[in-house]
Amino acid sequence: GSSPLIRILRRVAFLILAAAALIVGSSADGRGAVPLAMTEVVVTMKAPPLAAFGRELASARHENYGRELAAAQARASRNVLAAIPSARITWRYRIVVNGFAVLVPKGDVGLLAHIAGVAEVWPNVTYHSLAHRGTRSIGADVLWGPTLANSGQGMKIAVLDDGIDQAHTYFNPAGFSYPPGFPKGQTAYTTPKVIVARAFPAPGAVWKYAGTPYDPQYSFHGTHVAGIAAGDHAVPDGSLSLSGVAPGAYLGNYKVLTTPTPEFGLDGNAAEIAAAIEAAVADGMNVINLSLGEPEIEPSRDIVVAAIDNAANAGVVSVIAAGNEFGDAGKGSVGSPGTAPDAITVAASTEGDNGPADVIAGFSSSGPTPTSLQMKPDVTAPGVDILSSLPRNQWSDHDWSGTSMAAPHVAGAAALLKERHPAWTVEQIKSALESTGDPVHPAGSTAEVSALREGGGRINVARADNPLIFTDPTGISFGLVKRGTTSAQPLALTDAGGGSTPWTATIVPQTAPSGVNLSLSAPVATAGSTLSVTLNVAADAAEGDTVGFVQLSRGTDVRRVPYWLHVEVPKLGTEPHVTITHPGVYSGSTAGKKSLVSSYRYPEGGLACNCKTGVLLNLSGPEQVFQVTLKKQVANLGAVVLTHAKRVSVSPRLVVAGDENRLTGFTALPVNDNPYQQFGEVEPVVGAIMPAPGAYDVVFDTPAGAKPGKFTFRVWMNDVTPPAVHLLTRAVRRGNPIRVAISDLGSGVDPTSIVLNVDASRPQFAFKRGILSVRSTALSPGTHRLKLVVSDYQEAKNMENVGPILPNTRTFSTTVVIR
Repeated sequence: GSSPLIRILRRVAFLILAAAALIVGSSADGRGAVPLAMTEVVVTMKAPPLAAFGRELASARHENYGRELAAAQARASRNVLAAIPSARITWRYRIVVNGFAVLVPKGDVGLLAHIAGVAEVWPNVTYHSLAHRGTRSIGADVLWGPTLANSGQGMKIAVLDDGIDQAHTYFNPAGFSYPPGFPKGQTAYTTPKVIVARAFPAPGAVWKYAGTPYDPQYSFHGTHVAGIAAGDHAVPDGSLSLSGVAPGAYLGNYKVLTTPTPEFGLDGNAAEIAAAIEAAVADGMNVINLSLGEPEIEPSRDIVVAAIDNAANAGVVSVIAAGNEFGDAGKGSVGSPGTAPDAITVAASTEGDNGPADVIAGFSSSGPTPTSLQMKPDVTAPGVDILSSLPRNQWSDHDWSGTSMAAPHVAGAAALLKERHPAWTVEQIKSALESTGDPVHPAGSTAEVSALREGGGRINVARADNPLIFTDPTGISFGLVKRGTTSAQPLALTDAGGGSTPWTATIVPQTAPSGVNLSLSAPVATAGSTLSVTLNVAADAAEGDTVGFVQLSRGTDVRRVPYWLHVEVPKLGTEPHVTITHPGVYSGSTAGKKSLVSSYRYPEGGLACNCKTGVLLNLSGPEQVFQVTLKKQVANLGAVVLTHAKRVSVSPRLVVAGDENRLTGFTALPVNDNPYQQFGEVEPVVGAIMPAPGAYDVVFDTPAGAKPGKFTFRVWMNDVTPPAVHLLTRAVRRGNPIRVAISDLGSGVDPTSIVLNVDASRPQFAFKRGILSVRSTALSPGTHRLKLVVSDYQEAKNMENVGPILPNTRTFSTTVVIR
């Protein structure tokens, strides 16, 4: 089996209603309290945040602008509270985001965009953790020096995670003293080593430790991550002597994962993570580590990505785990917020036993980013069998693996570089680490793994300390390109010290389909110049990935910039399609249709499946296309196959209209994404969360060798309510059925979700045409407690959320009398 950390991080999920809470009010009929479902979202103003002006955030020249932001926010918040009296402001931002988080009734979210002063409304999404010999393998100890004079002194690493046990031996504060202005936060949880302790609970949090920086029951991941980044030097664990990558650095504990979930540890939401990023920048942190993530949503709606990129403008380096999805999803499995363009996104490697020095971890997610189509990850670091601290002075065994463990290696490395080179920008630190990396290999091979897996390679901190030149960008993506096209991208070179003499510039391809040609504007480049990287795609070019490096060489010095593009010849746009203008139930037939599309991306693979058959990926049979156009933002869009003719098989997909290469992410695959019910089971449901306005194709395709034919399906948009449940028979004679009506006007009732309990047992039942019938033969005369849990089909696409955990699920309790 896979390691606990990989299992925990296997599916990191999200939902627009991620922070829904319950506010209770009086009912009109006096029968008690009526819960009002609430959701937390972030609203932003039109003006840019302070970070847009660079690193001098507290300078006098920005003081007036800061007051203008505060005044504008105050006006907008008053307008919100006037329009929605039950609203409550939860967090305010002005550095990395100009706006505030607000808790509002679910039904009033749509009003926010029309309130004076509000420029945009962002969804709240949910994140959770992505689960030592690494310091030497990346060369960190070379920078320390014999007296540890360069081991991160004065640097502050913010760990946004599930909390840090500040009392662990690995964080012994001996020899440390608080820097000026510290400690900050809940000081009972701070030491001269862990100098900040803050918690960011979701509104309405009921878990007793949600508001504390350390959770004695659930905090473990953050302690492990913090030890990798900045554990003290030469701390004994039995016969071993351990050190973090930057043992001289301070740690900041920003607990953003605060809400327990049944199987995935603690979760945290976008609004709270953005608030923690805001606090970390305001507190003066130099590096932020986020060993957490979720599948990428529409990038323009991702507030955490926006906050990270603005933190970079403020001079703070963000290092993020790439994700652990490659084994399930293949290419296109890098998750958010590792999709942030200005973040350093980290893949995981392990040391080979008998082969190459560094081998890519089988689970480590691969680029490109599935929706924004960027060249990611950026770098690789050790992430397999990592020994580090655990709460209550314990140490991990050799089963702690994940990109969660790789990211803090890079966070520590960034702290070392910032200490030694305080004038370097965030982009320059990223360039230094990415361009100087060492090759990573596939298991059992001396070849180099694709740049889509390793980025610039396994970091070499000693080499990054003297990069000679900086490049901008640090990685190049041409994205999806058509045949017969030409395009170019600039690659600017800057002297990093000693790099001013000429460099030989070449294209070093790893994969290059026929008809694709990349060329450089000059064979020699110098610092201060800009190369043009030109792409020519022939009219008959082969489809597929082009991956490799722009290589800059000067004697034994080599610097590399990874690149990626995919030549596509989309066929879906040539298919006839049926237009769907409104939600409802429809019929179709793949019989007699064309067979033009056999595979879809991104991601390219299926998902983990706890069933006998996995997600079918070879769809070489005929397909039928239905097109839906969204004229405005909606919470979700989805479709489900309801019935099909005998022996007929259809497998649905959801893509940007006309392009089978533009899946709407993980939710576009026919599998249950919800970690709380039937997770991983193949289910003929596809969807998109917070899709951008535009046209989408719902494609029903025939698996290879299967029979095409008739089928029916349901399409929905903006389904944010659970099924309705009504007891039809409160009292029945023994032997007669107990009958319950279940209906859903959105995505429809999902029969596979039904869980029924009568008293302490689970009786047999039938569900047909909206009526659930329960046998009463085995029930004794008297009163019995009936509890029913039922979801609609949209719940299968709600990958994860908290408070309530399942917003498209109804829990219904009542009593029935058997006579």
